[in-house]
Amino acid sequence: MNIRITRILRANSLIAILFFLQLAFLTVFQLSGASKLKSAGYSVPEISGTATIEDRKEMGGAYFPLQIVTIQTDSPESVLVLKWKNVTKKSLGKAPRLRLTTASGLRSWQYLDITLPGGELLGSMDISMTTSYQVFELIVPTNKIDALLKSGVEVRSRGEGEPVSFFVQGSEVTDALCPHLLIPGTLSPREEFLNRFVSKAGIDGYGWQGGCVLDGLAALASSAKNPEPYQKALENLLNLYFPKGVPLHTYPSIENTSCVAQLANSQPHHPEIENALAFWKIRENEQSEVVDHKQVAAEGNYTVSWPLAVISKQLNRPELAEKAVQGLRFRTKYLIDEQGDQWLRYRFDMNPLRTYKHWSRGNAWYFLGMAKTMDVLPEIPADLITEFQRAAKHLANLQDTEGMWHMFACEPETSPESSGTAGIATAMAIGVRHGWLGKEYEQIARKALKALENRLTPDGFLMCVAHCNRPEGGEKFQRETKGSILKFGMGFYAQLLAELEPPK
Repeated sequence: MNIRITRILRANSLIAILFFLQLAFLTVFQLSGASKLKSAGYSVPEISGTATIEDRKEMGGAYFPLQIVTIQTDSPESVLVLKWKNVTKKSLGKAPRLRLTTASGLRSWQYLDITLPGGELLGSMDISMTTSYQVFELIVPTNKIDALLKSGVEVRSRGEGEPVSFFVQGSEVTDALCPHLLIPGTLSPREEFLNRFVSKAGIDGYGWQGGCVLDGLAALASSAKNPEPYQKALENLLNLYFPKGVPLHTYPSIENTSCVAQLANSQPHHPEIENALAFWKIRENEQSEVVDHKQVAAEGNYTVSWPLAVISKQLNRPELAEKAVQGLRFRTKYLIDEQGDQWLRYRFDMNPLRTYKHWSRGNAWYFLGMAKTMDVLPEIPADLITEFQRAAKHLANLQDTEGMWHMFACEPETSPESSGTAGIATAMAIGVRHGWLGKEYEQIARKALKALENRLTPDGFLMCVAHCNRPEGGEKFQRETKGSILKFGMGFYAQLLAELEPPK
């Protein structure tokens, strides 16, 4: 009996030792693997050709030293030549990505043709209706990589439009904004997203675009376990938009004023705050409602009511909160039709009166703008909560089975669209947090988050964001496009992450 007990004890001891050795091995292995994880990189080429390079101190309302290179359109002699050194085919991964970031806005139908020096076409980029800081990429055919690395590529612009400019390496331009080949890392796309978003790679132009980025950084700073990188990036971007010694901004439209929300949170007595308030005042009609170029715009919920609510809170000016509420009601009155469908525009004395039915980013402007405004109001009128609940139910019925809302949410034949999806889902998450919506809406928002994860590039940029809504492109262009990489879409996505799965 004693011998048997001793053998059992010895056997158990041996099993325990083996278990702990295995556990120790796995721990060391995991730590070793983690230490080898690395972020994506960018192979920036040498630039030559007949394109012209110039220095700038500002781009899209952001002030920092930079360089751009410009090529003419429909001019075969105007060419940007890119050649790489010290990059291997293996380092580029299975789907090599060639990227260029525009430093100019275009209002025409234009394309970039990427060719080998002998004229062989590798592919084209559709840069129609583009804006500054927009990233375009070409998946290079794998059987052409050797030729690309050996001889480089030539870039030409075609289409009846303006010259095209791109960011290039120099001064304070990050490699991610320069022409480059992507060198994939080993971090997850979400981790890469956070790395890109807090760097200059996440910058967008001043106005509604930059406002989305600022709001995303602020949301992450308030929710992340380690808020420091997001808070620092927020301060850095505010300094680029509002540097000392630079005149106050001019506003052609109410679309351009959303940045003052985070400025008010940071510097409530900055002169730009009164500048924005004065601009909104001159756009008021006889009923003190903000009208933009004889039309009611869904953007106003995000770019007027939301900043007004923040300024009201920061400066203890309750009359501004009243104006924010009045604006929400005003836009509900004109932009929601008898069937409960939402339109982007209501145009006084024009035909048709309403345009862009259920354009998804317009849905986000209306719905998320309402949620963010209500989020900071001291008291929320019951009719706003009722409208918010109605809109949530209506929009939930337009989500596709994957979790996305499409370019036009009521037209499933149009492409899935990332910025509208992220904005709508964020509004729902805010509604659940406050108890305005039931928990079932959290599942709808999480479904959207999962679908958006599938649209992150290996280095964390968000794809499938609808282009800027240029009048020259109109609804036709928005129905045809499959979207691009635009940083304001990443700002919406950051806000969704902050609500549902904040960084650790």
